[in-house]
Amino acid sequence: MRVAYVISTLERCGPVNVLFDIVSNLGDGFEAAVFTLAKEPATSRAADFERIGCKVVCACNSRVVSMLAGKKLLVRALRDFAPDVVHAHGFRAYLVCEGLSTPTVATVHNCIYEDFLTSYGERRARWMTEKELAALRRFDAVVACSESNASYLRREYGLKCDSVRNGVDQRRFLPLATGRRGDLRNELGIEPGTLTVVATGGCSERKGTLPLASGFPSVLARVPFHSGAAKAELHVFGEGPLYTECRGLGLENVTFHGFSPDVVPWLQAADLFVSASRSEGMPLAVLEALSCGCPALLSDIAPHREIAGAVHGQSCVRLFDATNEESCAEGLAGALASLPARPADVLCFGAAQMVEGYRTVYEAVLG
Repeated sequence: MRVAYVISTLERCGPVNVLFDIVSNLGDGFEAAVFTLAKEPATSRAADFERIGCKVVCACNSRVVSMLAGKKLLVRALRDFAPDVVHAHGFRAYLVCEGLSTPTVATVHNCIYEDFLTSYGERRARWMTEKELAALRRFDAVVACSESNASYLRREYGLKCDSVRNGVDQRRFLPLATGRRGDLRNELGIEPGTLTVVATGGCSERKGTLPLASGFPSVLARVPFHSGAAKAELHVFGEGPLYTECRGLGLENVTFHGFSPDVVPWLQAADLFVSASRSEGMPLAVLEALSCGCPALLSDIAPHREIAGAVHGQSCVRLFDATNEESCAEGLAGALASLPARPADVLCFGAAQMVEGYRTVYEAVLG
């Protein structure tokens, strides 16, 4: 089966990481190619796709051109590959792929309006939501990246929608061997007796970074440290629109690391992963942390509740109110005073399970 994946660019982000894991795990009987709709940025993962033998084709090299003539250019670019299925990821990909003669699949990676609102403001968010929904209704199959997101799309917009839960490469995101964690903490410069909290979502309003980070210093006065712990530190990875503002706060025991090509060692070494996100589809950052054996404290939103339910029987995920600085501090203090258990088995979040779900979708649209 030949599958053409259409996406705006291969800039390093959640949907692109999902796409890479899909292509990497398709297995025998599949041939994949990726078609992009703009010039690649400096942080592109195009080389990663090419390294695994996936052809990358730039159908048009400008965002403006893709909006004006994207469908015509994409159809032209698809001719040589002759796909059996076209799989679109993201707003602009939906617009250029809607109504193609080839069977089409769309993956929705966010909560549409909620996500657009925090990024673009109300007026543009409403326009983008209407355009996206109109395009999605013309696809042969629409798939949300979580069941909670699929339920949202059905309930709020009456959209016919299935779900394939995001997964991560658990050959890379995996717990450390017994006894290795202490050595890794030393290598990372984590002082003995330090409770280490990690967030990998970058700095933005949607990720709730400011109230999370601003509330952290007050956590230090609230936690009755235990088991020899002397202090706590918050390490935030990733950039984003609020990165400069966050770094300028000069917060006690909070470090903003910016972009890091590999956060796996920190996830393996940390005592707690935290996400104060206000809107998600199915957050890879959380799945990566759990797969690395790190327990999680998560804002009380539907995708996070879905994750907590999927690891039912384990006490490795806790939910908290992350609406403001005070509630973030209170939630963190409670988690640090009595840490969640380290996850024992999170195979339900593996890339292999995700790809099996998409294989079933492809077969259905060809059926």
